[in-house]
Amino acid sequence: MKANSNRKMVQEPMVKIKKKRKVLIITFSVCFTVNLSLVVLFQGWVNLGKYSVYYAQHLPHKVGTNRVMVAVFNNLDAIYIPNANYNVPFGGVRVKTSERDIEYRFEGLKINDISVFKKGELSFSLKPEAGGLDLIDFVTPYTYNFNSKGEFISVTYSEETTPKTIKPTLQYIIIVKEKLNEMYGFIVSHR
Repeated sequence: MKANSNRKMVQEPMVKIKKKRKVLIITFSVCFTVNLSLVVLFQGWVNLGKYSVYYAQHLPHKVGTNRVMVAVFNNLDAIYIPNANYNVPFGGVRVKTSERDIEYRFEGLKINDISVFKKGELSFSLKPEAGGLDLIDFVTPYTYNFNSKGEFISVTYSEETTPKTIKPTLQYIIIVKEKLNEMYGFIVSHR
C-alpha cells in the first residue's frame, strides 16, 4: 500500500509539471506567432508605401485616373526622392534644379503638399481639398480639381469675384500633365 501511495505522490507533481510545460509551450507559441504576424504586416505596410509609385504605374486601373499622382502625394514620407535636401524647416524635402525648386512637405500627421517655385516665386502647388486634390496655378487664375482617385474632374477659373467651374478639355489635360510631370516626373523616372 505504501508503495502505491509513494508512486501516487511522485506522479502528481510530474503531472503538474507536464501541464505547466504544455501551458508554457502553448503560450510561447501564441506569442511567437503574434509577434511574427505583426512583423510581417509592418514590413508589408512599409513595402506598399515605399514602392507605391511602381505599383501605381504597373497595376491596371480605370482609364482617366492618375494613380501615380495619388501614390506620390499620399506616400511622400516613404518614397525615395532623388537629390533631396532634408534640411527644410517644418519637415519635408527640397529639391533644387536649374529651373526650379520643388518643396515636398509631409509634416507627420499634418497635411501633405507639393509646391513648385520658379525664380523664387511660387508657381503652382498640389494640395488636398474637399476629398480630393487641387492643382493650384499661381501664375494663371486656374485651379485643376481631382477626386481622391486621381480623376481630373473640373477646372475652376477664379479671376472674377465668382469662380466658374468648367469641364476639362484636351488643352487643360495637356497643361495638367506638364505641370504634374514637372512636379514629380523625376521621382517616377528614377523608379
